Amino acid sequence: MNAIQGITFEKNRETKRRYLRVDLEQYGDEIIPFLVKVGVLSFDDDFEKVWTSAITGEEFRKRMYQRIDAWPWKEK
Repeated sequence: MNAIQGITFEKNRETKRRYLRVDLEQYGDEIIPFLVKVGVLSFDDDFEKVWTSAITGEEFRKRMYQRIDAWPWKEK
């Protein structure tokens, strides 16, 4: 079998192929559906819920300045 950059087989003590190492930067788009199917990864977590309800950077800046302006500053 030809060697492919980013994919290597690891062998056990009996020199039988036992594990596969895959570079996710190179092949993540292809391997992630498999990982989801076998249950290693899950996209049903809270991240998606939080991400969709997140505020924009501009909204954050606006709220931050509103809070700073509301502080009781003491002039010297």
